[in-house]
Amino acid sequence: MSGGLRERLERLRAQAAAAKAADEAYIAQAKAETAAEEREGAAAQALARPGAAGLDAASSTGEAAAVAVAREAEKEKAQSELHPSFARLGVEQADNEFGSFLLRRLAYPLASRHGLYELRELLDYAPWLEPVASRQNKGADDLSGLPIEAGRLLFLDTETTGLGVGAGNVPFMIGIGYVEPAEGKLYVEQTLIRHPGEEKAMLHYLLGRMANRTHLVTYNGRSFDWPVLAGRYILNGWRRKGPEPGHLDFLHPSRALWRNTLESCRLSRIEQDRLGIAREEDVPGSLAPELYVKFLSDGDAAHLEGVYLHNERDVLTLVTLATHFGALLAGSGRLGLGEEAAGDGIPEAAEELFRTAAWLDAHGRTDRSERLFEALAARQDEAASRWWLKTALRYKKLGRFEAAVPLWLRAADRAEKAAFPSYEAHVELAMFYEHRAKNASEALRFAERALELALRRPVSAREQARIREEREGLRHRVERLRRKSRGSRT
Repeated sequence: MSGGLRERLERLRAQAAAAKAADEAYIAQAKAETAAEEREGAAAQALARPGAAGLDAASSTGEAAAVAVAREAEKEKAQSELHPSFARLGVEQADNEFGSFLLRRLAYPLASRHGLYELRELLDYAPWLEPVASRQNKGADDLSGLPIEAGRLLFLDTETTGLGVGAGNVPFMIGIGYVEPAEGKLYVEQTLIRHPGEEKAMLHYLLGRMANRTHLVTYNGRSFDWPVLAGRYILNGWRRKGPEPGHLDFLHPSRALWRNTLESCRLSRIEQDRLGIAREEDVPGSLAPELYVKFLSDGDAAHLEGVYLHNERDVLTLVTLATHFGALLAGSGRLGLGEEAAGDGIPEAAEELFRTAAWLDAHGRTDRSERLFEALAARQDEAASRWWLKTALRYKKLGRFEAAVPLWLRAADRAEKAAFPSYEAHVELAMFYEHRAKNASEALRFAERALELALRRPVSAREQARIREEREGLRHRVERLRRKSRGSRT
């Protein structure tokens, strides 16, 4: 077993153990909470009986006032009893009709910069994300044609006790971000539950923040964050009414551009390599369950300081990532970063150049993608040559053979010199000269050469059936072209 694989397995085992411990601690607290609620309920019922404790209907108004005063005093006491680490982070207790939870609220001026972009640039580039939203929310009629406005996006990132989306996975911290354009601020809010009894109040608060928002902006949120939250709402007694929120999940565009160019498509890697964001002394998200378990065990909020900061940065990076993809679609020119980008803003890595162009093409920005495809076609290096055929295929589909044929010719010439030659370019040229240029002799020349390369190429046992079929097809093509060529000469 390689060292990297062993290290990954050990990390996954540690995460699973932490998740299990978090679940057990959570369940233990839930049982204790339930028992406490039952005792309080019994006491309340005793007081509610007529004549109990010497109370009568005439004193109900006074009772209500006393209860309100008592609750306010209890709230102030709870705030004063918060752990000093919560106070340092600006965390306060929040209350609503379903109970209490902890809330941290931060305000960033839109003139603030996070990486390549100022936060205010989201206002300009958010509308350009409409084709991304349309592709990710197909079938959502209520979102069809709806413009993307920065002020109606809710950025969302959760920290959970486990890795799956099942009922046992609890989001103990929810980070959200939203823009208030009139105030010139981006607000980041983080909710935290100290025990199971606070979850319903936290979820109710999130519902309020989701009101009037059209899309949730996440990183893998369609597959993870939102399914986890939707499950928790159901377990807490809510039932789905109306359509689900729209999604702008930037994991998928990120993979489309960088899945092989970068070491990984983790958000932390993308922000460092493509967004100009450097995190210092960051707590990995994989450690969040373990640190939450420690907090549940001893009540020391210092364990969670790194989790708060990690979650806060994730929310801010989501804003920058959304701005970045909007800028790509708008054509701002910031296509790469540092050594990985050319001076004119075109990515230096050939694969990233092709994938960026293809992504823009798929989202209707052919004017923008054309410049990138032309830049790739003009390159002569080995890395770029791997993408000539795919670029030529795009030109072929557009009927632009004047651009496709030179790429096929260059690819065919390079294949002739390769130890493991590809004959795809030769086949394309044979078809072009036969059906488009009506030049049977040239078509035959390329078909014969394609067959020679196919016979020369080593074949693995797994490829034998496919290669045999391809060789047979090439033989039929050569025979047909020979007959056609003889007929044209006659």
